[in-house]
Amino acid sequence: MTSAEADDPTYQRKVAFAFAFLVFVAVTKTLLTKTVFVDGVPPVAFSVFSCVVTALCMLPVFLCDPSQFASLNCDMLLGFIAVCVFIALDLALTNVAIAMLSVALQQCIKATSPAATVLLESLWHRVCHHPLKYVLVVLLCVGPILTTLGSSSYDSTPLGVFAMTLAVVAGAFKYVLAHAIIKKYQKTLGTFAFTFWVEVFVAIMLTPWAVLNGEAEELLIGEWAHSSNDWALLSFTAAYGGVRIYSQFALLEFTSATTLAASNVAIQAITILLSVWLFGTEVTPYLAAGVSATIVVSALYTLLSLTRAFDRPDKTEPLTTLL
Repeated sequence: MTSAEADDPTYQRKVAFAFAFLVFVAVTKTLLTKTVFVDGVPPVAFSVFSCVVTALCMLPVFLCDPSQFASLNCDMLLGFIAVCVFIALDLALTNVAIAMLSVALQQCIKATSPAATVLLESLWHRVCHHPLKYVLVVLLCVGPILTTLGSSSYDSTPLGVFAMTLAVVAGAFKYVLAHAIIKKYQKTLGTFAFTFWVEVFVAIMLTPWAVLNGEAEELLIGEWAHSSNDWALLSFTAAYGGVRIYSQFALLEFTSATTLAASNVAIQAITILLSVWLFGTEVTPYLAAGVSATIVVSALYTLLSLTRAFDRPDKTEPLTTLL
């Protein structure tokens, strides 16, 4: 974002709308997803179903407005596939975690994304960040530990915690690569076409996983669906996943990945508070302390990132002042 854009009221309104839209969509998508998993929907198969439904919903848009469609070319294919691999892992593992964990615990673990991002950048680019950043990264990991200690066996399983931890790592790669690809090809590909091709490629990548572990069969003929209303809710939630990823890409198109990170603080806080109320999560002292620590440290980390307090005068701006 240039200084001229920052002072443009029209541009500011677009950023504000994209920010608010992302927060609303992200919160409601997580809560809807948890609702369908409570009903017994298998998570990986649902991930595939979500991608397929979203791609199908986008086809009429391309038919009505062909200018929205763009094909992939050989130059962008390698980078695009790399993005889709990490998006697929992030999507599937996050859904597995949501199915197995309370939303409060899942969101607290998700809040450790900066730890994965900073570690990734330090190793990949051999960059030494501001010491305060490493301190806050360590503190970000305290919240999930406390939340886990304060969660019942129903709200926390080792496999769910492991899946969400892997999703955090995949998400760190996803944000770095997606931001670079969008900025490089946004004029030739566009956000809408980018979202469509992501859904297609991710569905292809996750289908073998869903078939081999038996979830595809369970989704199609399992006992979770008792009426057409169940399928209607599942289809709506699946299509809403496309809105979720589009809202992320749209915000990245208008602003930096750091602003996307700022939205995550609001998303986490609102999602956790609503989930405790909606799903009857038992609030223990450890759980309250873990959630509070996660929200406070996440907000502080994001504030310092946005005010460039982590910048070092002898270093160029890091690629991932991101999460």
